[in-house]
Amino acid sequence: MSTPEELTRSILKTHEQDLLSVVRKIHQTPELSEKETRACAWQTDLLKAWGFSVETGYKGLATAFNATAGQNGPHICFMAEYDALPGMGHGCGHNLIAGVALGAGVVVKNLLAHHHLPGRVTVMGTPAEEQRGAKIDLIKAGALKDVDLVLMAHPSDDATSPYAGESGIRQFMVSYTGKTAHAADCPEKGINALDALRLLFNGVDAWRQQLTETSRVHGVIRDGGQAPNIIPDFARAEFYLRDFDLNFLDQMQVRFENIAKGAALMTDTTLKFSAIPNPYKPGIPNDPLNQAFFSLARDAGMQPKWSEPSRASSDFGDVTYEVPAMHAYFNITQDDPGIIIHSREFSQAAATDFAFSQMKKIARILAQIAWQFLTEQDFRHKVKEAFHFDKKRTLPRPDTSRLS
Repeated sequence: MSTPEELTRSILKTHEQDLLSVVRKIHQTPELSEKETRACAWQTDLLKAWGFSVETGYKGLATAFNATAGQNGPHICFMAEYDALPGMGHGCGHNLIAGVALGAGVVVKNLLAHHHLPGRVTVMGTPAEEQRGAKIDLIKAGALKDVDLVLMAHPSDDATSPYAGESGIRQFMVSYTGKTAHAADCPEKGINALDALRLLFNGVDAWRQQLTETSRVHGVIRDGGQAPNIIPDFARAEFYLRDFDLNFLDQMQVRFENIAKGAALMTDTTLKFSAIPNPYKPGIPNDPLNQAFFSLARDAGMQPKWSEPSRASSDFGDVTYEVPAMHAYFNITQDDPGIIIHSREFSQAAATDFAFSQMKKIARILAQIAWQFLTEQDFRHKVKEAFHFDKKRTLPRPDTSRLS
């Protein structure tokens, strides 16, 4: 009689060519956030062919989907991402995230059927991770209200690793309005909006001295004037604030707003300060899920390592506040130091045979973790117990004593 691990390999092998075809097509046809119409269609067509019940336009989002199989019992959700980056295609490797979710989903569906066990498995398509975080919209719409566990994995230029968490992020658009005038003939009649923006950047630079080591503030100028001989009457910048602690993020936002107001007062400009929707919460790791992933990745020969929390941010952080969840990472660059994430080189790496091999291993690993959750009450209890945390706490550091 085949073991669940042997069945997992057999099931994935059966569906491998169809899976790889979709992953390659998504990579070859990159689509930006909320424009992922073909990526969505390719995945949902495949899931329907595999026997999933598929809902498109899920929760009112045109390129979101929800594909479910099974009934009763614990409910497992594998999340897929599939949006690309402007100018570099899949420089974040989201085609592989979709592949992991599809592969793990079809494995668990078939395991449930083979063993005649209660339980549900969902592959949920979550668009626009790179732009505005559609997972947050899905959460607000109730997409996770009956889900017991969410699993996902992201390609990386670093070592394969469990989920150590990530920074939360607040995003803001700041603009100043002044008055135009000839910069040489009558500058005294103008009010320089760009001066206000420069003072904002200077104020942020001074503020960094009082920020914690875990904080990040970075911005870019979106509008800064039309010509050197015209005093700019409008200037605009976009800023990100990041930290691992929600309480400190609240404090950072107050201080940033005060700096922006100060720049307006110093220049007699009018300030418009607006928060970009869907701020991301800091992601919180689940230790039992991480331990299971590390053990299985090691057994698969993937040489996993325990990592520090990521400085980057993701809408997956909000998922960790709703249900037990894990967002693992898997290497696709073979430790080539010349390949970094969010680059054209990483996009090329996301379509290599090595990347596809790593993707399939991770799909098997996530399916095995899901199966353990479905069939082992003690593991399920530990995962749920680890989920209960103070949602305002500072993100803990990983236990480096486990590195051996």
